Amino acid sequence: MGEALALVGEYGRIRDELAPDCFIHGATTARQLYANGKVRTKRGAQVPAGDYVAKRSKRYMAILDPDGTLGYDSATCNRRGMEGSHIVALLREDVDAAYLAYLRDQGVSYVLAGHGSFDAALAVQKLGQLFGVTRIALMGGGYADGTFAAADVIDELSLVVAPVAQVASGQPSLFETVPGLTAAPLTWQLADVKRLPGSGLWLHYQRA
Repeated sequence: MGEALALVGEYGRIRDELAPDCFIHGATTARQLYANGKVRTKRGAQVPAGDYVAKRSKRYMAILDPDGTLGYDSATCNRRGMEGSHIVALLREDVDAAYLAYLRDQGVSYVLAGHGSFDAALAVQKLGQLFGVTRIALMGGGYADGTFAAADVIDELSLVVAPVAQVASGQPSLFETVPGLTAAPLTWQLADVKRLPGSGLWLHYQRA
């Protein structure tokens, strides 16, 4: 797996080269990396209707967490390469008001999109309207990627390929689907390909 680890720096370099003003992680990825605080809610809490903009920032970390499950010790993501990114929770409209009150107490912004099921296209629209976001880097995991792919809001696909084959069952794929979510196949055209150190490849596709 050393070959794959050697390409981590290249992955970060390409991410910076693409210059997004908003990153998106799914709940599982965020919980593993930084959103693992304890959720403290107050029974009977009430909040104003609609979305919540805690602050404006040069960059944002939007986290797909439709059910409202994650806890935050900070409203800022300081992962390497994403330092200073203000956190925006992407939630369904029917999330418990007590959880929304918790996010407000933590200084975390949130966007409400979809009732009963998450509306990824509406979330993208609101990120632009409320926060001025113009370029998003969707960075997984598979369920987050699949949710936005099913909404047909992905314009480009950037893949770093490592020369490693893991022979195992049940491995995650690039696009996963949640129960009840279906999507037509996406087709792409190769825009660029570059050889990376360590026999890696960078494949850059655009929508056909």
